[in-house]
Parts: sequence; C-alpha cells; structure tokens
Amino acid sequence: MEKQRCIKTDEITKNMLVHALRDVFRVENENGMPVEVTKNLILRLAYHDGKKIFLDEDEYKKVVQALNGLRDGFIRAGRYTDGIDIVLMRVMRSRYKRCAVR
Repeated sequence: MEKQRCIKTDEITKNMLVHALRDVFRVENENGMPVEVTKNLILRLAYHDGKKIFLDEDEYKKVVQALNGLRDGFIRAGRYTDGIDIVLMRVMRSRYKRCAVR
C-alpha cells in the first residue's frame, strides 16, 4: 500500500489536465528533457474511465506546474481562467489515500 493523492475527476477535469500536460510534453521534447513520466501520465489520463485518479508525488507536482503554466498562458492572452482555477483547486485540495502500488 502506498500513499497517493486521490483526485475526483470528470470529463472537464480530465480534458483540462491532458491539455495542460500536452504543452509540458512539447516543451520537454523540444529541450531534449526526459518525457517518459509526462507521456505515461497523459496516456493514463486520456484512457481513464473512473471517477477518481491516483497520483504519486512526482505526477502531482507535474500536474500542478502544468496547470499553472496553462493559466499563465491564458492570463497573457487576456482570456478567462475560471475553468483552470477550478481544476487547479480540485487538484491542490486532493487528499492522500492509501492505494495498491501499480
């Protein structure tokens, strides 16, 4: 049993996370950085059907940074960030739960 973050997901949350992580993936790929963690997380989110997703600490940090980057881009473009703020708060308020190691 491992302690991981449990995030409640719906279609909007899942799509927002995939969109934000795709931008991070592109930047990492262009700079020659390792992309395996990001790629696996994107694929796991894209094919996720349940109402909850469990993230370890590295994945959690990457998701928060990706959402902050997406939010910064929206602010620079003069767009509303209400949807991103909701998803970001949902991720940041997630609690630890014990789950089986995958």
